[in-house]
Amino acid sequence: MKEKSIAKNSFYNLIYKGFTALFPLLTTSYISRVLMPEGVGAVAYANTVVTYFVTIAALGIPNYGVKLIASYRSDENKRSNSFLELVTINAVSTLVCIVIYYILVNATSLFCGKIPLMNTMGILLILNFFNIDWFYQGLEEYGYITTRSIIIKIISFVLMLFLVKSRDDFLIYALILCFATAGNYFLNVLNARKYLSVNRKEKIEYKKHLKPVFVLLASALATEVYTMLDTVMLEYFQGDAAVGYYTNAIKIVRMIYTVTIAMVATFYPRISSLYAEGRREDVNGLLSIGTKVILLISIPAVVGLIGTADYIVPILLGESFMPSVLILRILAILVFVFSIAYILGHVVLMATGNEKVILKATICGALVNAVMNLCLIPRLSGEGAALASISAEIIVTTVMLFSSRKYFKLSITRDFVMSVLVSCFLMSLSVIAVKQTFSNYGLGLIVTIFVAIILYLMGLTITKNEVLIMLAKRIKR
Repeated sequence: MKEKSIAKNSFYNLIYKGFTALFPLLTTSYISRVLMPEGVGAVAYANTVVTYFVTIAALGIPNYGVKLIASYRSDENKRSNSFLELVTINAVSTLVCIVIYYILVNATSLFCGKIPLMNTMGILLILNFFNIDWFYQGLEEYGYITTRSIIIKIISFVLMLFLVKSRDDFLIYALILCFATAGNYFLNVLNARKYLSVNRKEKIEYKKHLKPVFVLLASALATEVYTMLDTVMLEYFQGDAAVGYYTNAIKIVRMIYTVTIAMVATFYPRISSLYAEGRREDVNGLLSIGTKVILLISIPAVVGLIGTADYIVPILLGESFMPSVLILRILAILVFVFSIAYILGHVVLMATGNEKVILKATICGALVNAVMNLCLIPRLSGEGAALASISAEIIVTTVMLFSSRKYFKLSITRDFVMSVLVSCFLMSLSVIAVKQTFSNYGLGLIVTIFVAIILYLMGLTITKNEVLIMLAKRIKR
């Protein structure tokens, strides 16, 4: 296959991730006002439980598949065989998980009072049969991914506006969430045929994939534990409303993080391919650029999120979600931590075949998160869950960085770091000044963001930031 332009893929992915972030902003703003904290919390709880099962059903294929397909981009036979092998493994594991899930929901008292909602959200587990997003990421088909996702999300939002009208419509909301997933997956399946060979000559082998996918499954489960255990424990100790406050705050953080890494997420399949070919200098070059972009975006994102949380929450979620403000400010640091962990941890370790290190790191994080949740949630509610999540993520990131540093050498100067920090300082002053002037949430947020971006870019320009200069030259060409 012809090699894709990484710059063009980054652009497509930025649009895709930007729209992916905008979609929850629109839906969260509307749904929070209609379903209220209790309804939002109930759906979030059901989604959390189903996600555990989806994670098990998917094994480690979503991550492993990207790397595998990327390494066989130019070999249609091996690519087709690998696709068939992973899809078969995924189908078997998904079937087993579906049976277990519906027995637990309908034949036990674990989810008494929430059975209709749990059965509805279980559709997401059934849809995992068709989850082949990893295939398109491995092929670097980000143009297709972007177009497909935008169309499905627009349709889903329109359905929400017309069908979710009262707090009793939480089941309809759950069905629409399932539809959004179904639309993406079915289009994937229909479109996959043109990339696969019908005259395969390679022998089908399943066993060679089992060890890496199970290691990644263990990593994914550990990750789910420390990212979703807080939701389950909040529901147990504090109730659905506390879950609603916390999950909406973490949702905003994850939306911003998603956009933050959009420019570098496309590096993973390319780095995997370059590492397999032994081109270490090219790997170091890509990682250096990616890390600079991450620092350039994530640090001001943290500063901005902390400064404008009291504007963001009432605008997006409504006045009834004001308890989410402090939670959002605490969680803001995760935008930076997540981003560094992604580019220098997950990408490097996955590309170099060190999935076991990711497992070790996530187990450490899960243990820290579980202990801190038990200690903090009963006393501090959502704020305690936020502190536990930050502590767990810092532990995970530290372990991954310590283990992955021998596989790369970054080229990042002190001048670049100082340029970002000085520009962020200027930006933070503007946030404080504007907030003293405007009391209206909407106008205040718009003016704050506008002034902050202008001052941040001015700071980068004055300090002659190398990435800004490089991007300006690219845009000019």
